[in-house]
Amino acid sequence: MSQRAGWSIQNTRALTGLLAVVAGDVAIAVAAIIGIVHFYSAGGSGSNVAQYAAILSSAFTAIGTTTTAYFGIKSISNTAQALGTPSASSDQTRTGDQTPDDDQTPDDHRAA
Repeated sequence: MSQRAGWSIQNTRALTGLLAVVAGDVAIAVAAIIGIVHFYSAGGSGSNVAQYAAILSSAFTAIGTTTTAYFGIKSISNTAQALGTPSASSDQTRTGDQTPDDDQTPDDHRAA
């Protein structure tokens, strides 16, 4: 399976996740617009103000919650991946990772 230069599975996951969130947000917005058009055509503009407010506040809440959840989960995932893969410089600074050579005892380097 060939991959484009610089394009990875992580990039594909990020793009498809973002597209899913955007598609969901658009679907919610379209449903809200259809609901407002339905109530407007059914009873005039002044009598259905409470329904308009309910539809719009529900739509904004759903869009905001979905988008915030996506970016929150994505940022936590990126942070976890960054913490899970130590760099080469951090391996050398940890004392637990350093072992003396087989022919050297801990006292050999002090005597020199």
